[in-house]
Amino acid sequence: MKKALLNKLLYCLGAVAIGSTALPASSTALQISQSRSEQDLQCMELKDAQFELSFIHSVSLTPVIDKYQILETNNGFKIRQTEEVFLEHGQGLPSLTQEPDALSFELINGSFVLKMNREISNLIVRTDARFENKLRTGSKNINLNKWPDTGLRITPITSCH
Repeated sequence: MKKALLNKLLYCLGAVAIGSTALPASSTALQISQSRSEQDLQCMELKDAQFELSFIHSVSLTPVIDKYQILETNNGFKIRQTEEVFLEHGQGLPSLTQEPDALSFELINGSFVLKMNREISNLIVRTDARFENKLRTGSKNINLNKWPDTGLRITPITSCH
């Protein structure tokens, strides 16, 4: 009886471990839609399952780059923020090594670099033309301010087709 229970427990733990495994996605795209209406606006294929969001920080008025990776799990895709790069501290920007999900915080070539492992369950970008919001992947750029100032939902999908 005890052995049967132990086998069931090990089976369940193995299933949980397999279900939570996340690997870099092999083929993905990003669907950009309006967050409230859910109207699709544009789709962008990703070459290496990575992308960046850049903007001008509203307080420091200096550029910020947030870097992300798309991971594929048994339950679909996940977005992981891997880095935040900025020039000057301002309200809302990290300033300590104890930031949530932080791996390291360094000054590299005049830029502050927070390396992290932060899962983002629902990526919504609030755009404002004053802050030059852009999405970059490889050599492709999307000006996120080409739509009216709004909230944009960025969702990983298998393909734009």
